[in-house]
Amino acid sequence: MIESPFTVRNISRIVARHRKDDSKDLKAEYDLAARKILEKIESGTVFHEATEKFLINNKTVLSYTTEDATVASSLIVRNLEINARIKQPNRNEIVSALISSLQDGTPYRIHRYDIKNFYESINRSAVITILEDEGLCSLKTLKLIRSLFQTFEKDGIKGLPRGLNISAYLSEIYLQKFDTKLRRLEHVNFYARFVDDIIVLTSNDQADETTNHVKEYLSDDLTLHDDGKRADIYIEKSETDTRESIRSGKFETFNYLGYEFNIFNTYLSSSDFRVKRKVEVEISKNKIKKIKSRLFSSLLSYHSSSKMSVDYRLLLKRLKTLTGNYEIHSSGTNKKIKTGIYFNYHHRTPRENCRLSELDRTFQRSLFSQSHPLFSRISKSFSIQEKREISKFSFATGFRKITYYSFSYKELSEIRKHWNN
Repeated sequence: MIESPFTVRNISRIVARHRKDDSKDLKAEYDLAARKILEKIESGTVFHEATEKFLINNKTVLSYTTEDATVASSLIVRNLEINARIKQPNRNEIVSALISSLQDGTPYRIHRYDIKNFYESINRSAVITILEDEGLCSLKTLKLIRSLFQTFEKDGIKGLPRGLNISAYLSEIYLQKFDTKLRRLEHVNFYARFVDDIIVLTSNDQADETTNHVKEYLSDDLTLHDDGKRADIYIEKSETDTRESIRSGKFETFNYLGYEFNIFNTYLSSSDFRVKRKVEVEISKNKIKKIKSRLFSSLLSYHSSSKMSVDYRLLLKRLKTLTGNYEIHSSGTNKKIKTGIYFNYHHRTPRENCRLSELDRTFQRSLFSQSHPLFSRISKSFSIQEKREISKFSFATGFRKITYYSFSYKELSEIRKHWNN
């Protein structure tokens, strides 16, 4: 078994990565920190009193309060990556593959499911059993995971806590067999799961049969949401694009991973050998609502501030993150992830009168309206010069031009303050 070793040298590298400074001048300092972390790992105390709880959207979220715990958790994740060969689901890859499958001109059925209280419902004992039975990590790594689980038990945390990088990896291991069984079903044309959000495209017209399989293969500890959070849509064979079909504009709609998919019953104009149907993709209404919430939160935060130059600069940074694009560091790794209005939604179908334009109109109204009760309050917070400056920000332009900004970790923490969703 190949693992990232429990040595001062290796842990020192993780410390340097965590502090985002791999300067050779600090090597002695990192080595000293690594020795102390290694001692705590060996004694089983590295996670003792090293987490704190807080609420986001009425869900309990955990974060590490010590560097020692953060580094130890990163070591676990690294070893799970090496041996379990777990690849975290990639949202962009899933959406791209899904669009291709939805364009198939043959009839199919779309099933969407959502697992209820996903992380909180995962059985930690079952996770340990899987790791042991399948030999997915060394005894040292397993002991470290047990130590972390004991901390969860002591703090009354159910399942795998949200907010910790290790939870995502362990949950993927927990559901690996479930994913494999569904993919191998004869009538399944496409299957994907992003955390707790499942989508299946099938060739048969028996919705109950597919749902029964999902329930059968799912662990006894996990349950599906009720019908309100499911989708079951039958898509007929695509037809020739006639004047009548264009006029009727008939299509079926469902939402998945922040997008709204509109599936038409007409052929897509294409030189491809495969018959494709027309599929349009837009940012989902819920995501637009979330962006608006953050926009208003940013504007109102400035409205209630002292309106000093530091407050105005913070508002400008918030508008840049909302209308532009930037990089963030992946939790527990040194990888950079591109995110923002383009990178989060670049699969949307370009249109003139789209939801990005709707966001821009709402933003402009909030700056210049004198009649709307809320917008007029916001408008009075700014001088004419300030309105001219901030009105140049545009969601549609940030998407089209892939406008890019750079922020430090500290800046992003301040920018996201009070954004509860």
